[in-house]
Amino acid sequence: MTENVDIPKIKEIKTRSNVERASLFLSLIKQDSVLLDQLRKKEHGKPKAIRWYDDGVELTSPSLIQCQEVVSLLTYKHMIIVIKESSPDIVCDLLPVLLQNEKVKSLDIRDTQLTQDCISSLCNLLANNKSLLNLFLTNCSIDDKAVADITNVLQTHNNTLLGLTFNNNPRITSVSAQSLSELIINNSTLTSLQITDTSISSDGILLIIQSLTINKNIKLYLGMKDKDTCTEYHDYNIIKDR
Repeated sequence: MTENVDIPKIKEIKTRSNVERASLFLSLIKQDSVLLDQLRKKEHGKPKAIRWYDDGVELTSPSLIQCQEVVSLLTYKHMIIVIKESSPDIVCDLLPVLLQNEKVKSLDIRDTQLTQDCISSLCNLLANNKSLLNLFLTNCSIDDKAVADITNVLQTHNNTLLGLTFNNNPRITSVSAQSLSELIINNSTLTSLQITDTSISSDGILLIIQSLTINKNIKLYLGMKDKDTCTEYHDYNIIKDR
């Protein structure tokens, strides 16, 4: 991590905005062989955190140097990016690079605490992104503020994303029900919304499923705890396959 590397240029990177950090880091590390060598030494002996697949790559607890190497090796075939157990700083550095890459179609972030800075950066990037089709934020400490920010940008500035997942985020409460309901009603592009293992109450779930009678093109995925709420809804027969 950057705080363990005593290099002035790394400190310079950390003072920049989230959008600037990634491009600045990549340009510095490509130009400075000494910096690259020092970072490589920090990585020596650490378990491999990168798994490559035919259509994508999975990064587990990646370091900055590993992220830089992954970005440099991405090709048109690598459409799926999975980031697991990462630090918020790493995610903030990676987001601009990944979401400005038109080849990236699916971004899957798991078991990673996303700070408000990360969410703000993500929303800014989603507002201008025309290529990402699926966004998975699973066990990422997503809260109601994050849901409101993301759903707002998807209603006003993004008509590309097809799938959105907020699974296993218990900090999402019934406060988010209104935002999610409005997203379903106002976004005609989204075809899949997953919100299992949250803290949304039965009343909140009811508000969300009511919106399915308006938007008939989206599939909603809920947890088993919400089964009774759904089956007892008076228009359940209309929405039961969705």
